[in-house]
Amino acid sequence: MSIQKKLTSSRPGLTLSLGAALFILPILVPLPGLAGTQDFNGLNERILKQTTALDQQESQLGRYHMSLAEPLHTLARIQLQANRFDDARGNADRALQIIRWSNGLESPLQFEFLQLVIEIEMARNNWDDIDEKIKHYTWLLSNKYQGDSISRLRHMQWLVDVHAGGAARDEKERRAYHLIQSTGINEVAVQYAQVQGLTAEPLYANLLFSLSRAYHRENEDIRQRGSVSYRLRELYPGLHILEDRDVAIARRYRFGLEKLEMLRDAVSTSPAFDTEAVLLSEFYIAAWNELYGQEEDLKASLLRIDNFHAHSAISKERIMRLFELRAKLPHHRLVLDADYLSNDLVSAGD
Repeated sequence: MSIQKKLTSSRPGLTLSLGAALFILPILVPLPGLAGTQDFNGLNERILKQTTALDQQESQLGRYHMSLAEPLHTLARIQLQANRFDDARGNADRALQIIRWSNGLESPLQFEFLQLVIEIEMARNNWDDIDEKIKHYTWLLSNKYQGDSISRLRHMQWLVDVHAGGAARDEKERRAYHLIQSTGINEVAVQYAQVQGLTAEPLYANLLFSLSRAYHRENEDIRQRGSVSYRLRELYPGLHILEDRDVAIARRYRFGLEKLEMLRDAVSTSPAFDTEAVLLSEFYIAAWNELYGQEEDLKASLLRIDNFHAHSAISKERIMRLFELRAKLPHHRLVLDADYLSNDLVSAGD
């Protein structure tokens, strides 16, 4: 599937095409959760069981038979959970080779296999080795993708998360690069979902939320000044023409608010969400306005929440109860399930 429509980021001078080149720059990856709290005995038992089954298949079919790709991928994933990185990388590489030898170097089947290879190096904090692999992943997604639109959008979300993690964990010299890429790719993903008619999908809501977070991450660095702030405020890279700091922050505030309002509107018309999800989306808008000290916008948000019962089946008492629990909404991920708050299921990390 080749999409020639130009999709443009809000960043001046940045135009991203889903035709000739999906994204312009290479991509690095975030650090995954490791197995520090895992049951290592249980993981080792699973590794032994999977290895035994794999050895039996290999003895019958040969080392590089197509049917070994999935078992190798499963084994590598378990080994990654157990922090056995060398073993995991060896099996993940072989699985990827099998896919490519059986289906060609441009096979669309290789995305999940290539992602695992990258995630293993991510766990080892081996950023330099990841670079070329993500370039290839991006090129495949741009030029050779043959899957459905929703799957493609999930791969784009993965790239967004890759750069968000890279901004937090890679060297400081590359932080601005990661921030710019994460925001730009997220903007393209939102537009792609719109072009493909996927605005009723829960993934679209997540993309809108993550884009608001991307704007806020940039603002945090702009406030701190320094080289990262300089890069983020460059209107045209290389010409040393900078956007005023206050203007840059205000612009990202407006963009973030716009995306959260789009999120609310998408949730209100999607069959995937209930009425309480719409209410929770209003909570995120109120939190955004409060975060940026926008009193008038905050008052408007709170008034909409207070009057929500007038045009919905949710009682005033239920609205007030959820409003009391609003502080439990996690800031780093989207939660539109009211029972999550009511049942007090917030995890320690939230």
